Amino acid sequence: MIQNSRIKLFFIFWITLTVCSQHLYAEPVKVEKTKTFVDDTEFSLHFDNPPQRIISVSPSITEILGVINVDSLLVGASLYSYYPASVKDLPKVGSYVKPNIEQIISLNPDLVVMSFEGAPRRDVNHLRRLKVNVAVLRSEKFSDIIKNINWLGEVLQHQKEAEEAAWDLEGRYEQIRSLVKETPKPNVFYSITLNPIVSVGAKSFINSLIHDAGGINITGDIDQAYPRLTIESVIAMSPDILVFSSGMGNELDMENQLPFWKRWKNIPAVRDQRFVEVNHDIINRPGPRVVQALASIAQQLHPEKAEAIQRIMKNEKP
Repeated sequence: MIQNSRIKLFFIFWITLTVCSQHLYAEPVKVEKTKTFVDDTEFSLHFDNPPQRIISVSPSITEILGVINVDSLLVGASLYSYYPASVKDLPKVGSYVKPNIEQIISLNPDLVVMSFEGAPRRDVNHLRRLKVNVAVLRSEKFSDIIKNINWLGEVLQHQKEAEEAAWDLEGRYEQIRSLVKETPKPNVFYSITLNPIVSVGAKSFINSLIHDAGGINITGDIDQAYPRLTIESVIAMSPDILVFSSGMGNELDMENQLPFWKRWKNIPAVRDQRFVEVNHDIINRPGPRVVQALASIAQQLHPEKAEAIQRIMKNEKP
């Protein structure tokens, strides 16, 4: 009897030990932790998982999503988002200054990205009241573009692609900026429209682009993004170079603006025929192609550096 009891106790102990061991070495349950991200309006966005249905209400943001390889997650984009080619046929959700709220809601996004400079705050707040995750990102200078690339990479868990894109962009941008840093700085006026005359001020990223290309934006001390001016004030500022965007196919192009400017021969840029033209897609969009705009402006402001800049753009030694 005693022997049988000992045997029974041994088996009970063995079974108990086996069960406990299995419990101790069981696979841990994976619990997703909510991640919080703060945008440029100090608004907190919370995600249990990376967003899978994205709407970009800014062409520059659309291009950033392309370079970090998440353009396939886009379910809608702004009217003038057509780069990369994969986004051309997406449903359009209005412009970055006039988004179509009903269209945005109908696409059931889990992330909407808008421009700080353009997004109407009433529309942003309306979407947020409806529990739509809206991120508003600022793009006033080159460092903002790098920040936006890395921010979106973190949110969408494409950090590696974002870091590689930012590293390449920063490297070439800094090489060009350093190349023209010590050169004489011409006074530059960027002409957007004529009626009224509109240029770029301190809050436009084009202002910093002109500076980094080795020029002085004569309206850069105006605390606005797109200030209006009189022809008298432009004459008084005496720009050495006039810069225009091209490719719009309308009155904004250099070809259509020059007849007006050529009337004012007391402007040094007109007297010396110093006119610079830059593709509107790359100069007006604070996105990953901004280095192309920098190279284009810098080559025309400083033609003696053109060959070295071309080598930088080809990732060759300057």
